Amino acid sequence: MMGLPELKEKIKNQLDLADERVLRIVSSVFDNYLNEVVSYDAKGNPVTLTEYHNKVEEGLEDIKYNRIISSEDLSKEMKDWDNE
Repeated sequence: MMGLPELKEKIKNQLDLADERVLRIVSSVFDNYLNEVVSYDAKGNPVTLTEYHNKVEEGLEDIKYNRIISSEDLSKEMKDWDNE
């Protein structure tokens, strides 16, 4: 059985030899894959694989630049929401 590195190398070699028709088919497969709904947000809106990956990256950036709030601080803020 072919492992992931070997499969990637095989596909790269095949793409180098592919004509326009094959490249359009492969591109369409990737477009469909990346636009597949993989989740739903808190409001029930669909989230595609691309959007999901983007949200993960945004979250990692928030952590990296300390744009976060502790669960304790969030709980305090939420209590204040009830008083407004």
